[in-house]
Amino acid sequence: MHKTRKNSIFKYLFFILIILIISGFGYLWFQIHGSTVNPSQNNNTSKDQTPISVQLNKNQINSLSSYYLKNFDEHHNSSMDYKFILDKKAYVYGNIKILGSKVNYVLSMNPKLLDDGNIELDTNNLEIGHLDIPAKFVIAYVGKKYHIPNWIELNSKENKIILHINELGGKNKVSYQANKIDMSGDGDFRFKALVPNS
Repeated sequence: MHKTRKNSIFKYLFFILIILIISGFGYLWFQIHGSTVNPSQNNNTSKDQTPISVQLNKNQINSLSSYYLKNFDEHHNSSMDYKFILDKKAYVYGNIKILGSKVNYVLSMNPKLLDDGNIELDTNNLEIGHLDIPAKFVIAYVGKKYHIPNWIELNSKENKIILHINELGGKNKVSYQANKIDMSGDGDFRFKALVPNS
């Protein structure tokens, strides 16, 4: 019985992380299709692709996350209570039921831009109530118990989650890369979508 509740906690936390990742890319899609397009001059793109740049701040990412998490809850009849917030770090806050009581949890991460345009999330810790659970354990548990998309790499030895966003589109589809992640002040997050030319 205790093992089932423990599995359920990590299942919820993992799905929250996946929802946040999908939310970010959903927002990127809406920015590309719903706002002014700013073609970028970059020698890293081929003549078969058109680069489109998108720039976001912390408030925009927080609003986007809130919107998508709310819609996800409504669409999937989920009663989970959680939110994603960018502040000095990236945080997932929420409540889970343990032994019939609601308990607060916080997962903190430091996002980092990799040279290849992917994103690394250095997980600091997971706090459930006053209990501090090593991130290494959570990452290893999720990696063993759940099917993870190919573009998400879990490295429990180094407490890292790597989002290979440049592998999302596949051949002849829109592909993505992060160009800047600046958590200071209001934040500055820049992404590029590479759209295949017809």
